[in-house]
Amino acid sequence: MFCKVVCFSIFGSIFLSLAHSQDEDAITKLQNAVLVLQHRVSVTEAQLEKTQTRLTQADVKLQQAEMNAATLKTQLTSQLNTAVKRLQETGVALSKEGARIAMAEKEIQRLKDNSGTTFVHWGRTSCPGTPSTTLVYSGAVGGTGYDTQGGAANYVCLPPNPQWNKYGQGGTSSGMYGTEYQDLDNLFGTKNAAKFLDNDVVCAVCHVASRSSQIMIPARRECQPGWTKEYEGYLMTSYESQGGKKLFTCVDENPEVARGSFEDKNGALMYRVIAQCGSLQCPNYVQGRELTCVVCTK
Repeated sequence: MFCKVVCFSIFGSIFLSLAHSQDEDAITKLQNAVLVLQHRVSVTEAQLEKTQTRLTQADVKLQQAEMNAATLKTQLTSQLNTAVKRLQETGVALSKEGARIAMAEKEIQRLKDNSGTTFVHWGRTSCPGTPSTTLVYSGAVGGTGYDTQGGAANYVCLPPNPQWNKYGQGGTSSGMYGTEYQDLDNLFGTKNAAKFLDNDVVCAVCHVASRSSQIMIPARRECQPGWTKEYEGYLMTSYESQGGKKLFTCVDENPEVARGSFEDKNGALMYRVIAQCGSLQCPNYVQGRELTCVVCTK
């Protein structure tokens, strides 16, 4: 608008000056020039208006973008705060769950420590090298005399250091005897036959912390699936014609003897057990063969 006023003022002055010269051609040219200039000014003003409109629109868009950015920032901040809160809550929950897991593991360990099973490793003073198996004590095998009619039917593993209470009271009693190997007929090897005859049988009491059941399977050398083999050996007991009957016992296939125990004092005795066909089904059992055995835990 400023340009328009100035331009008209200038050209008006020029026009008046030329009017005095009465130069019609010059006046006409000047009028034409003024018209062209006016047209250009009008076009320029229109362009300026369009530009101003565009700037206004751009400003509106910018303001809208700023508003959108502010809204988005607010939303993102809210979402971030929510996520942080959830993470904190999750952390607290995980911490509590971790504490529960720790308590559960502690309880499991306590149950393991207070559970397990025991077995006697007959014929050895040590325990097998299976996992979680430890020695409770080792000693010698005792039992009722071989020719007695009464007394106990089981062998026991006697510790080497007995603890006494009252004693010497007199009266009728039952005896506890050491146990000797008898007539093994090279069961543990030809060169070892004389080593075992009339020597005392040893034993070891073993604890298995990670397993809670134990069985002895006669006539087998391997355990059932899912069971752990502790040791294998031969089935032994007292002689069938003698008065002192004993339970069948699984003696390790590689037995030991108590040192310095060869005296042939009898007491409780251990004999090998052989298959007797007839009432025992043969096959698969074979007449006269020594029966094996295996001790298993689970």
